[in-house]
Amino acid sequence: MRTLRRPLLALALLLLALPAALPAQDAPIATDPVAADPIAANKALVRRYLIEILTAGHLDRLEELVGPDFLDSTPGAPQDRRGPDVVRTAQQRAREIFPEIEYQIDDLVAEKDKVAALYTVRATSRGSGSSPGRPIKVTGISLFRIDEGKIRELWTVNDQIEMFVQLGYTLQPPQSGQ
Repeated sequence: MRTLRRPLLALALLLLALPAALPAQDAPIATDPVAADPIAANKALVRRYLIEILTAGHLDRLEELVGPDFLDSTPGAPQDRRGPDVVRTAQQRAREIFPEIEYQIDDLVAEKDKVAALYTVRATSRGSGSSPGRPIKVTGISLFRIDEGKIRELWTVNDQIEMFVQLGYTLQPPQSGQ
């Protein structure tokens, strides 16, 4: 019986000391689920870019989300310019035609450092004289590359033909012999 008492006594002392040690441990830190998950953080960054910056027109805040080395790799975009001013210039030109532009995010898909955004753009063209502007609604998709919490590269495809049709343009096939 004596040999059994020592291990039981040691176990009892250990169990009694355990609760005293627990409060001395650091309390678990509440973490932001977005900050803890880089994929969720990248999706949140793209959501902010489309809604808080582009839709709200806060082009003065582009530096918060777009890196100084940003490159617009969209076909036809100038490849010799970099940084937030690339976005700012393109958006200012678009707003000359469409004073108010609204992006509605239809889907966001992310993997590693890329986020694909499918969205609907709604805007109304600037009217001229007595004619009111024309509303448009087009679908677009953009692929964002994100590094160190900033958008570094972008590829965009919008339904340009649908936009021009909604603005009243007509498409004609080329004349034979041209």
